[in-house]
Amino acid sequence: MSPPNRPDAYRHRTRLALLVLITWLGLSSIAMYYFVFADYGEFDPEQQWLGWQPPADLGAKLSLADDNRQWSIVHVRSEGCSCNSYLTTHLQDLTREHSGVDQIDASIDTLNEYGFVVPAAPMAMIFQGQHLVYAGPYASGPFCASEDSLINDLLDQRTQLAGTYLQGLVKACRCLI
Repeated sequence: MSPPNRPDAYRHRTRLALLVLITWLGLSSIAMYYFVFADYGEFDPEQQWLGWQPPADLGAKLSLADDNRQWSIVHVRSEGCSCNSYLTTHLQDLTREHSGVDQIDASIDTLNEYGFVVPAAPMAMIFQGQHLVYAGPYASGPFCASEDSLINDLLDQRTQLAGTYLQGLVKACRCLI
């Protein structure tokens, strides 16, 4: 015995409910992607840092210690940037793990005035004495996890760089300037 035929009205309601569900899932996914990953991308997409050298006197202009044994972190933020929320975790970790490291804040305008190009923020600048060792995002990846950061390796001297490393090609949470 074959099952009875469903009425057309029932089939129509089922299709409509399925269409509403699929539309809701699609729009929710797009909205979530937009709000979560809107500021995720290449740190320096214009490649302003490619082949560019930062001013040699930048550390002196920022009044950093002229002692190669002293490490400093310069924090650069952009007001209203959604990525600043991830920065709080990094700052807590850095303060806890590297209490002997000087930490200062610098504005984008001040750095531009000193001749340093800031493509995006938030940005960390690591100095050994007055020598800029690293500039770029605090970490890579869409959620900028502290585990994906080069900063701790530099400060713990597990990683040695041949010169100044401007990490502009990495993808991270950032707000373009």
